[in-house]
Amino acid sequence: MRIELREVTVVYPRSFVPALSEVSFAVPEGAFTLITGPTGAGKTTTLRLLYRELLPQSGSVWVDGVNLSKLSFRQVQRLRQQMGLVFQEAHLMARETAYDNVMLPLLWRGVPYRQAQGVVLELFAELGISYLRHARPATLSAGEQQLVALARALALSPRLLLADEPTGNIEPATTELVAQLLRRAHTRGTAVIVATHSAELVAAFPEAFRIELRDGVLVGFTPGSVTAV
Repeated sequence: MRIELREVTVVYPRSFVPALSEVSFAVPEGAFTLITGPTGAGKTTTLRLLYRELLPQSGSVWVDGVNLSKLSFRQVQRLRQQMGLVFQEAHLMARETAYDNVMLPLLWRGVPYRQAQGVVLELFAELGISYLRHARPATLSAGEQQLVALARALALSPRLLLADEPTGNIEPATTELVAQLLRRAHTRGTAVIVATHSAELVAAFPEAFRIELRDGVLVGFTPGSVTAV
């Protein structure tokens, strides 16, 4: 998916300071992109715009050549079905096990049971969380919930993966593993956009497009490679 923001400004209610201020950038289809910056820079707001959870006060957001503000409700739902989402809050189904949180979305999409089972078991093994299969979200740490959410997003083989601080609550040793899985997803054709302030994660992708935000303003844009990294 090709991503473009054109002079986008976002101001949240009861806030006098824009979350984003006239931000413009374009990332070509298939790119691996890092959005960096300190807390409050506007990273999460940018991802919310791409998911069409949020509309800008001014400017426009384009995905695959389509202005997201022009989409109908059904068109937004179809767009989201092509995306994998990993936000800071895992948003797992509280009554389901970790395994079912990843398995059920595959079954809802019509993936055959045995195929879905193989995908889920492989991801759990790669993330080192097989021991969590029968645990429910309330018993998991924030980091464990984040890993389950990452497995859920990757299992769907999305065209676009949006990840907000995917390593924010996990130990450094696991950060390298998460980077490997993100790299693999990109190699297989998924465009990846990661919002992070993790120096380790940034260092793992020196070839990535890098968008640097500070106080809602674009302060740096480093073009990367469109080829798989």
